[in-house]
Amino acid sequence: MHDRSQLYGVILLSLLVIPAATRKEKSVVHEIQITGQKPLQFRTGDNPCKVLRRYCKEVVPKGTPPDACFQQLHQHATVQLAKRWEVVSEELKIDETFFIDCEHLKVIKEDFSDSPTPATLRNSSGLVREMLQLLDRARKRDAQALSEFNAKRYEYDLTDWERWKLYKAALMMLPSNLFIVDQFGLCLLYAGYELEARKFFQNAVDRGLWGTPLQRPVSKYVPNLTAIPWHNKEDYPFIKILEKGAADIKEEFETNLKERPHLFTGEMENLHVGGDWFELRLKSSGHGLTDHTQYFPKTMSVIKQSGQEFTSIKFSAIRPGTHIRVHTGPTNERLRIHLTLLHSGGAKIRVGTNWHTWEEGKAIIFDDSFEHEVLNTGSQLRAILILDIWHPELPLDQRILH
Repeated sequence: MHDRSQLYGVILLSLLVIPAATRKEKSVVHEIQITGQKPLQFRTGDNPCKVLRRYCKEVVPKGTPPDACFQQLHQHATVQLAKRWEVVSEELKIDETFFIDCEHLKVIKEDFSDSPTPATLRNSSGLVREMLQLLDRARKRDAQALSEFNAKRYEYDLTDWERWKLYKAALMMLPSNLFIVDQFGLCLLYAGYELEARKFFQNAVDRGLWGTPLQRPVSKYVPNLTAIPWHNKEDYPFIKILEKGAADIKEEFETNLKERPHLFTGEMENLHVGGDWFELRLKSSGHGLTDHTQYFPKTMSVIKQSGQEFTSIKFSAIRPGTHIRVHTGPTNERLRIHLTLLHSGGAKIRVGTNWHTWEEGKAIIFDDSFEHEVLNTGSQLRAILILDIWHPELPLDQRILH
């Protein structure tokens, strides 16, 4: 008969040995070679942010802050893992902070104090879920789903909180999609997380999505084109012809606004808060002239006299109290001209980091792929004619309207 204490010892030994004998080594999902150090490995189920911090603590000499190590490796890791996203996203535990700075981030509904409000109550979670399903189909090359997704962006008039939930999840699906990356960053800005947004946009530049954090075209980015927010109108002689005809264009605008207000439509993308923003298109990119041109013969005559090809032409007006929030244009292939028709003061525009204003009868020209916003703190309507031209450095064979 065995001694009872010996029997307990055998059982205890077995309990200690079994986990070690049955433990399964996690497979390596991705590996980064580090000169002079052991490889940095991400294994199944790992949180990359924790792996980076742990690695830096191990390799950095004692007494030396690991911050520089973390920042450098974090940049390399986001670049490499984003390139293999379809594989690694299923194997690793990654959230949106990985593409910022790996610090804890808790965005709440109350952060969006200036958000547009929907006209009616609705199932917000169901709406976001529906759009994510469409986006999931779209990333699998379902063109119809992509079309439906874009249509519902306009139809639903998403609140900022709904946008945040949508693009936070969308970022984990398509972390290198220009539109989704920009929308996620804008959500951070709208919520007041300026520092985090700037880090996020810089990370996108580090990953090769854009050339500079302030220039973020959301549909197409063409490298190597001169990238400056504001251009000198003296370099574009045709602008003088537009300015000479500004009085005639202003007259037609005011007449049609009074006699045919139904021709003007509200802004569709929920980019503004307060006031009112409306427009009327004379020419749409990729679609040609609209039927509205029949009501603007003098305007079209001035445009023809300029001898310049414009890819898009529209009237745009904002009433007092309007704030067109930070956003960017679709591509850096174009430049945008504002010919000022009505402005009695109080309105201004920021492109990049510099603010400018308007002067009646005069034009400004800028690259709207740079971050920009507009404020009208005056007491009167500000109205302009917007005309788009190709970036002068874009090769002729690449000037294709979409």
